[in-house]
Amino acid sequence: MRYNEPRILTSILLQASSLSKIQERTIALSKLSNVVKDILPPPLNQQCRVANYRCGVLIIEVSSASWLSRLRYEQSNLIQGIRRKTLPSLSSIQYQINPNISAQLSELNNQSLNQKKLLSVITPKSAMFLYTLAENSPDKLKKQLIKLANHAK
Repeated sequence: MRYNEPRILTSILLQASSLSKIQERTIALSKLSNVVKDILPPPLNQQCRVANYRCGVLIIEVSSASWLSRLRYEQSNLIQGIRRKTLPSLSSIQYQINPNISAQLSELNNQSLNQKKLLSVITPKSAMFLYTLAENSPDKLKKQLIKLANHAK
């Protein structure tokens, strides 16, 4: 059962303003994350993400120690790019290893593979057309068309 009682309007507005601050911070970190992903080369930008920014220090999470060593090679370019594009007050970058990043990345890859598999399924109507086409085809092509049509679900 819910306990509802009238609240003072100022308490509601204070709560809303704190939520708007959280939303603004989330949007700012998201934009900063996009900048970092744009600056870093493709295999590396998928293995890291922006965790936080406070007191001029950017905190980046990396999926493993090997990716962290590669990221350190890019650190000077990364700092210069971030300063130029969004944060002129950036003083340094700290790194944290978070293995969950690679787990999430592999999960996303599995989902995209499953979606591709769903898109590559032959429909029963397409299978019917392939069978019809196979009736008037030479033997070698006929076998291949029937084999392809048998993949319909």
